[in-house]
Amino acid sequence: MGTHVGRLWACGALTAALLASATAQCEIQHFEGYSNGLNGVVMFRQPSFSGTTSGFLAYTGACSSGPNCAQISLERNRTPLGSRALKVVWRFNGNPRAWLRLTTNNTLYYGNPTISFQRRLSLWLYVPSSTPDFYLTLGVRETHTKAACGANGGATGAIEWVGATQGSPTNPPIGKRITEKDRWVQVVFDLPNEPVLPFAGDANAILDGRTGVLEHLAFTPVDPADTRPYTVYIDDIRVLPNESDPVDPPWIFGLHEPGGEFAAVAEGKRIWILFTEALGADPNNQTGRDYRPYTNSGHGVIVRLNYGYHPNGTLPPSAQYANFAQRVANFVRNSHGAHIWIIGNETNLPVEWPGGESGEPITVARYVQVFRMCRDAIRSIPGHEDDWVCAAPVGTYAPPFPQYGIPGFLDYWAQMLEAIGAEQDGIILHAYTHGSDPNNIFSETRMQPPYDQVYLHFRVYRNLLSRVSPSLRHLPAFITETNQGEPWTNTNNGWIKNAYREIHTWNQNPANQAIWGVCLYRWPQIDPYYIEGKWNTIQDWREAMRNDYRWRRDAVGDTDGDGCVDDADLLGVLFAFGQRGYTRYDLNWDGVIDDADLLQVLFAFGHGC
Repeated sequence: MGTHVGRLWACGALTAALLASATAQCEIQHFEGYSNGLNGVVMFRQPSFSGTTSGFLAYTGACSSGPNCAQISLERNRTPLGSRALKVVWRFNGNPRAWLRLTTNNTLYYGNPTISFQRRLSLWLYVPSSTPDFYLTLGVRETHTKAACGANGGATGAIEWVGATQGSPTNPPIGKRITEKDRWVQVVFDLPNEPVLPFAGDANAILDGRTGVLEHLAFTPVDPADTRPYTVYIDDIRVLPNESDPVDPPWIFGLHEPGGEFAAVAEGKRIWILFTEALGADPNNQTGRDYRPYTNSGHGVIVRLNYGYHPNGTLPPSAQYANFAQRVANFVRNSHGAHIWIIGNETNLPVEWPGGESGEPITVARYVQVFRMCRDAIRSIPGHEDDWVCAAPVGTYAPPFPQYGIPGFLDYWAQMLEAIGAEQDGIILHAYTHGSDPNNIFSETRMQPPYDQVYLHFRVYRNLLSRVSPSLRHLPAFITETNQGEPWTNTNNGWIKNAYREIHTWNQNPANQAIWGVCLYRWPQIDPYYIEGKWNTIQDWREAMRNDYRWRRDAVGDTDGDGCVDDADLLGVLFAFGQRGYTRYDLNWDGVIDDADLLQVLFAFGHGC
């Protein structure tokens, strides 16, 4: 296998927190939102945890008393708008075969994170000048997981060393030499092209399968006799996109169903569009839909896949789950231009059950069963192995229906997400106000007991996201329905502007789960909640879109999604110059790569590096 040394970019500190349209395949960990000093529980264990290398350490006691730490620290930060990094401290004992296995094995938060073997892995290191030089190697476990990128992919399987040119189970790995000091340094492992050596289990020096987990980082001293303490700060770990990966619009604006895109285009924006499809459960039905007219115009497509609508149900009776999963697979296979799918809608509500309240309730167990069948079916289709398949949103504010085994909406939501676990790719929710007062968007008013911890208005999205497991908070979130809880009043009263401002503010905190899109419910004149033709309401939306509210926190000009605007981004724009289409090089998202995009790279050059 050929060798490709990962790029090391040594750049200055981040000088501006700007935004971009390129997207990382997934951002795994930036260590924000955790308490300062938390040790050995966020992604990486403390250095002494692995019995493989604890014998090479001079100290294996408590972090508070010596160099044995993998703790959240406020001393350094590389994440845009962030304040933390992981501080790792250890000391070797002079053994000539010394190395450190800094493992992710079953840590409390983000243990065994799933990565793609077909993409690049990027992480940033800050090494103080007092730390001796070392080699860095990536240890990956071949779990053949179906987990989402970044989620827990399991702890069983062979372990290979990636990026090492020397090493064996009895000799330390010699990987990328890290010599830059007192600045943030990016280390990139190009997994398809790096040298691979076997380490543990039935490893064979070949990366088997499409995915596995980041099992450990291996630190090997350049001079084993140098027993000074090692201090390394780690931040911003992400899987980088391939050239062929989908690129989505950078803004948070959206609509439930198409038709109003003209208003966004008039403001120089492209939006998220939620499509809803009734598929039935005929396993021989091969029809699909072409969404490319929308994606080719720069819009993002999210497709909700239903069995039908009331009274037939958003999902079929459980006896037809297998047929429905096959129909879903057929539809996806024969559709074009979409890669984000939602299975069903508001399954805690009787109105969405097959047969309604007198039919079959969609309990949490039933939903989890059909979701897994559909996700497996979609991801088994060639070309859709990396599609995002998302669980249904719950019917917000719904009470429990104990006679049917249905808990209240927050408990149903939490139980559903927890039961599905790592095999889901995004978080979908609905949030509303009770009335058209624009101040309801920011209202702190709670519901009446026993729900007095639940926001009465739009900030119920915070209640919902607070029930997402910490191990899933790196996943993209979408609010695919929002309105005033009553028909739109055809007034430009600022409700829509406030809603988008609220989400923009939320997204500025890197400790919060990022909300990628907010879809107003709904555009077409299908029910009383339509927007079409209500020009004052449309004007409120247009004025909201005059703000540059984006879901990314990285620098403008970052075409390859690694968080740093550098010569690779500049070359990418230059090579694509003159091309048409909404690609990662179209930085202003206007459908053509031209001078404006080149200027964005030049003006932002060095940001995030």
